[in-house]
Amino acid sequence: MDRTLTVTGVGTAVAAPDRVRIDGELNGRCGTYAEAVEASADSVRALKKAIGDAGFDMDSLKTTGFSVSAAYRQVERDGARVNAFDGFAYSHRLTIAVDAEDDNLGRLLEAMITSEGAPEFHVTYLVSDPSAPMARARAAAVKDARHRAKELAEAAGVKLGEITSIAYVSSPCRPSAARRMMLSASMGDSITPEDAEYQDSVTVTWEISERSR
Repeated sequence: MDRTLTVTGVGTAVAAPDRVRIDGELNGRCGTYAEAVEASADSVRALKKAIGDAGFDMDSLKTTGFSVSAAYRQVERDGARVNAFDGFAYSHRLTIAVDAEDDNLGRLLEAMITSEGAPEFHVTYLVSDPSAPMARARAAAVKDARHRAKELAEAAGVKLGEITSIAYVSSPCRPSAARRMMLSASMGDSITPEDAEYQDSVTVTWEISERSR
């Protein structure tokens, strides 16, 4: 029977965010369905124009969701509270991403909050290409596995031999520093995003033998 030692190593690596994404939502209420659709479209056009005037590509503003639904309000009727039709409410969700450099965030936020029908929004910092930090995390995981194996072998009084297998299952990239923040335009230049931390693991198996005495 083969004698082996199997250890799982864990490694981490950090990367500075290089992109910033703003997710916003335009909301309103109109008397008719058609008016709600048109009001939403007008707000989006105004927002795109403001973004373009600020020096950004207006076509980089993308729709992530759109809905129009009947709205109601409670009224008193025959001594009871009932729901009464109160027009149509629209919700238009949008997103835009830019490089996290210079004064991009401040200028973009200023354009968004000063446009007609300014959206509610939140900001997320991103790492555009996580492949490099993930590669460093995997290398660190192998190093960690080797370190643990040496410790265990020493404690057990055995000797590490050749590696017989390396098992790795690709992990989804989920950096721990995907922070969401509610910001005003004036905060854009004062924010320093936290580095994103990536983690990965590797399982390594070694042959082991008795130490010579």
